[in-house]
Amino acid sequence: MEGKTTARSDAAGTKLPWVDVAKGLGILLVALGHLTNGDGQSVWLPALAELHYDLYLFHMPLFFFLGGVVLHVRGRDFGSFARRRARGLLVPYYAFSLYYLLKPVALALAPSLGESLAVEGTQDLATSAFDVLVMGEGLWFLWAYFWGQLLAFLVLRALAGPDDEGAGERGHVLACALVGVLLVLASQLWWTVGPEVKLPLCLLRGMEAGGYILLGVALREALARVPRWALVPLALALAVALGLVAHRVMPDLYVTQEYVALFPDGESPALSLAVLQAALMLLLALAGTLAVAFLSLALGECGPLRELGRRSLVLYALSAPSMNLCKLLLFSLAGVDLHDAPFAAQLGVGALLALASVLVLVPVERLIRRRLPFLLGRRRER
Repeated sequence: MEGKTTARSDAAGTKLPWVDVAKGLGILLVALGHLTNGDGQSVWLPALAELHYDLYLFHMPLFFFLGGVVLHVRGRDFGSFARRRARGLLVPYYAFSLYYLLKPVALALAPSLGESLAVEGTQDLATSAFDVLVMGEGLWFLWAYFWGQLLAFLVLRALAGPDDEGAGERGHVLACALVGVLLVLASQLWWTVGPEVKLPLCLLRGMEAGGYILLGVALREALARVPRWALVPLALALAVALGLVAHRVMPDLYVTQEYVALFPDGESPALSLAVLQAALMLLLALAGTLAVAFLSLALGECGPLRELGRRSLVLYALSAPSMNLCKLLLFSLAGVDLHDAPFAAQLGVGALLALASVLVLVPVERLIRRRLPFLLGRRRER
């Protein structure tokens, strides 16, 4: 359609094609992020350190936001919605997060292995099991997305009028956006000035996820009205703005998986500064998220990326081990050393590694979906 995005056209009639394209791009960004080591350091491709830094500002909020774009609650029962989300998110969490226990299990069975592999600072098995099974620190995104979906569902129902179940989605865009912003800011403030208490099962991250989901709900109609000719310029402008703010305007940002700060690690800021930091984090996350959204809208029915997006759950779950295997083959076994290579060369190799680590998982995803659907909380088709 000239001047506007295409209408909903998925086989199930529940998704916009560009959302799957955006998920496909997001999976490639996740793979790029896994080029770092376990401490988030760009050891093998040091020239990409700033790129990895930028990715952590928005690549997970992107998936939450996209979940809001396709979330509709009209005519849906909360109980059945929660059960379906639990099967589709929590079963895969516990099925695939066991990967994060392989190293502590191996070290517990063979302590000498740690010395031979020069493994330092590894948690004991009991602590690692508690973090993965109780705190939700394995594939944390899945627990956070589960809580976020439930929270967004309840907020949308609360905003809906008594005579119209869809009013919360159509008539209360500003209220929906405001609640979303407040949830994100509240979760960030907890990390910076709140009590030093970590909630189990990623409850706090679920609050933040709910905020981004509600922002996706609030902005989806606006996204549909953006003229096609403006999509690529807007994507480029937002990407440039993200880089400039992150590396020029605010070069001292401290980035973790949980929050973005303007102060050294361990220091507690004043409330006013903490609010500023939280707002800055939200703006940076939205800049990166909307940049990917606009680019995906411009790409439209991009078949390969859309296929990756449709398989995003398994690709996300296995991205880390797949990339670790690719890094092992290239940097350790093949002995490739790119520390002094120019940025363009490191970026090219990094992009190829990210693409390879994702593509090798496509047949694995097909196998799981057809033969092992219980790993995804589904029944095997007869």
